[in-house]
Formats: sequence, structure tokens, C-alpha cells
Amino acid sequence: MPDFYTLFLVVLLLGLSQCLIWGLVVYRYGELRAARHWFSGSVASVLGGAILALQGNDGLLIQTVLGNSFIVLGFYLNCVGARCFHGARLKLLSVACLFVVSVVLMLATFYPWYARNPVYTLAQLLPLAITAVFLLRHHGGELGAIVSSGAMIVAVSSHAVIACGNILIVTRLTPELDLKAAAAVDLLAFLFAAVVWNFGFLLSAVDRLRGEVERLANEDELTGLANRRMLMNKLAAMCGPSDTKRVFSVLLFDLDRFKAINDKYGHAAGDAALRHAAAVVSEKLSANDVFARLGGDEFCLLLPGVSPVDAAARARAMIKALTATPMIWNDCPLVIKTSIGIACCTTLDKIDPEELLDQADRALYETKKRSRNGYSVYRGSSGAAISGNVIQLNDFVAAEAKSKS
Repeated sequence: MPDFYTLFLVVLLLGLSQCLIWGLVVYRYGELRAARHWFSGSVASVLGGAILALQGNDGLLIQTVLGNSFIVLGFYLNCVGARCFHGARLKLLSVACLFVVSVVLMLATFYPWYARNPVYTLAQLLPLAITAVFLLRHHGGELGAIVSSGAMIVAVSSHAVIACGNILIVTRLTPELDLKAAAAVDLLAFLFAAVVWNFGFLLSAVDRLRGEVERLANEDELTGLANRRMLMNKLAAMCGPSDTKRVFSVLLFDLDRFKAINDKYGHAAGDAALRHAAAVVSEKLSANDVFARLGGDEFCLLLPGVSPVDAAARARAMIKALTATPMIWNDCPLVIKTSIGIACCTTLDKIDPEELLDQADRALYETKKRSRNGYSVYRGSSGAAISGNVIQLNDFVAAEAKSKS
């Protein structure tokens, strides 16, 4: 079994590798605030390992307390990083108080050798236990958090065994108990656990960054809605062949006289109008609806399980909500109006998503041609009327909103 001086050198080398990894992560992804805490924790652990390694096997007071204090600080910084990553309050005051108490207790119990070991071991164990419990309660199925918490539980369990043994020695229940070999094994287990929990943190960071990339690839930057790419993926999945009759509707709409808003009030007002319309319509959606901005002032709404009749009702509700909720721009109320085209799918057969969007676009054009602030429902020659008060125009059923302003 290697002596503790050799093991401390191993701790130092592993810590340096973790510093390098987290340093590069912080340099490359500075917006990931939790990585800064994990980097600082790795630096503190390296400093602690270096101080303990430099003193050799002498066990000097200042070096021992200072080295262990840096290691304990590194563990608390890991805890702060975990809380930061999962959006919890950092509780820096509580962390600082626990750290100061740990340092004071390590100073007060340095002599004799067996008397200080339980305190030193428990001082390292406490922040890991706190972090493990936090991750278990907030992991949300995230693999990295599960890996990190599991590794910390291993480290806590290993340290707890040594702490119990030291307590037995200090209380003279088993004064002849020799823990040197067990302590070396504990340190090796601790090294392994430290590598694994840092790997878990790194896995969490990678998952977070990947999720951010996916979000940016599928989200409209201005409105926060889905973009064309995400909508087409959802629509393509719904347009595939089905064993059962599926019903869904597509609403394609844009804002009436949007260019006039840009020309009269400026592009900032136009952007605000887009965000306003997105917010108002979003309040009318159910959990399964897919609402996307296709570009410019053009939006698309995918309604799974919604029949043509219900789609028309949803369109009327959207028009009414937008008309009743004007946008305030520089103390001036602006009523946002919209024209909607509706296409529906009620077949078992595979349908081309582009064809369905084209049908909705033709219906939208019909609305624009006949009147604005209304809707049209595309239907084939065999389609049934949507309701008793709609107007049939060749391949279209058109209707105007009852309230216009």
C-alpha cells in the first residue's frame, strides 16, 4: 500500500487535471456560471493537496490545517456550483459559516493525532453529504447529477467508516484499532469518487450546452416560439401513415398591415407587435399545440386532435383576443389584426407536409383577398360546411370576424 505522501501527490496530479479541464470549460463557455465554482473548487483542492504533499509525513500544525481547509473549501465550492447549476439559491453565508466552523474545529483538535482525525474526516464529509442530498432532490432525471451524487455517496460512506473507527479509538472503546491501512484505502476510494463526481458535473455541463444548442436550433430568437425547423419536424411526424384515423389542423396566419406599423412607428414597434401577438395567442393554446414563427410576420399553429369545426372556433377566439388586447406603444394603443388560413387532415394515408401548408396558405390568401381580420378554411369539393353562417367559395369556406375595428 503506498504511503500518504505518495497518495497526496496523486491527489495533486488529479486535481491539476481537473483544474485544466474546468479552466478550459470556463474559458470556452464563460456563460456557464457553475463551471466557475467547479473550477475554483478544483483549484482549492489542488492547493490543499500541494500543501499536504510538501509537508511530507511530518504532520505539522499549520500545513495540516491549511491543506485540509483548502480541500474542505473546494468541496463547499462544488456544492455552490451544483446549486448554481440547478438554479437554487447559493446560500453563501451558510456555506461560509460552515467552512469557518470546520477550520476552527480542525485547529482546536489538532492534538492528539487520533483526536483530530474524526473532526478532519467529518469536515470533509459534511459538504459532500450536503451536495449529494441536494443533487438527489433536484436531479430531475439528469444523468450527470445522478452520477455526481452517487460518487459523493461513495466518498461519504468511505469517510464515514474511517470517522467511526477514529471515534472508537478516541473514546477508547477499541484503542488498539489500527486504521492506517484502512485510511489509505479510504483515500484511494475518495480519489476515485472525486474523479467520478467531476465527470458527472462535466456531463451535466455538456447536456446543458447541448440543450442550449438544440433550443437555439428550434426556437425563434425574437418571440421565443418554435421556428420553422421545429414546426416542420413536428408536422412531418404527424403527416406520416397512421393505423388509426388522425385529425389535426394547421392554422397559417400573418399580421394585417404589419408593414404599415414598421413604416409609421419603426422596426422596434414591429418587433414589439410580433412579440405581443405571440404572447396573446400563446395564452389560448393547450399543452399539445405547436406554435411557431415562420419568419417576418408569418406564424403557424399546429393543433393535434382538432377538427375543422374546432379549428375555426379557435381561429375566431384568436382574432377576438388580439382585437380585444391592443398593444400599447409610446402610450398609443395599437390594435393588432390578423388573417388566418386553415387546413385540416382527417385521413389515414400519408400526406405531404408541404401540401398541407400550401392548402393553409391558399386559404390565407383567400382571407386577404376577401377581407382582413378573418379566417378561411380550405376544403375540397367533398368537404362539408363548417357552420351554417360560412360562405362557400369554390375550394374554400371563408368567414370574416364578426367584430372589426
